[in-house]
Amino acid sequence: MFEQLTLLQFLVALSMSLAALCVFIWAVLSGMFKDVEAPKYRMYEMEIEEDERTEEDR
Repeated sequence: MFEQLTLLQFLVALSMSLAALCVFIWAVLSGMFKDVEAPKYRMYEMEIEEDERTEEDR
């Protein structure tokens, strides 16, 4: 019984690892990692604009 449980745990871990690898490969091939810096700057600019609007409203 202990061997069956260990085999089941191994198969679950293996399938989860393969699923994570497939998701990573899909993300790389679809271009999700091409420009990772741009969203940071867009959010920063939006925050500055929002701060400027709230200061004007006061």
